[in-house]
Amino acid sequence: MKKTLAFLGISLSMVFFLALALRPATASGSSKPVEGNPEFPDSVMKVVQKACFDCHGIDGEGMAKAHVNMGKWNTYDTKKQASKASDMAKKLEKGSMPPEKWRKNNANNVPTAAEVALIKNWAAALNK
Repeated sequence: MKKTLAFLGISLSMVFFLALALRPATASGSSKPVEGNPEFPDSVMKVVQKACFDCHGIDGEGMAKAHVNMGKWNTYDTKKQASKASDMAKKLEKGSMPPEKWRKNNANNVPTAAEVALIKNWAAALNK
């Protein structure tokens, strides 16, 4: 009986922690500052903060931060910043970022077409 209860307790704990790990983010845009205060124009910062910081900011996810780490933005050289900005613009334009699960849980923070155009123009300016 004790073994059965122990097994049941461990199983339920594993299911609980697995569910927590796999659930999509439900934040409504990060209000936390990003380490290093990335140097973005104010208009770009507003879009990036509401749509990107949850995954790519201080408390972001490892995989997302491996691609673009806003906390390290200022350590990137200008060529790398321009490249990362172009990638951001392309992914926003295609709709592959933010991810679909995040979009469903944060509908009010999904970038508008005008905001995507703003990021695209900013990225193009960095690449000149």
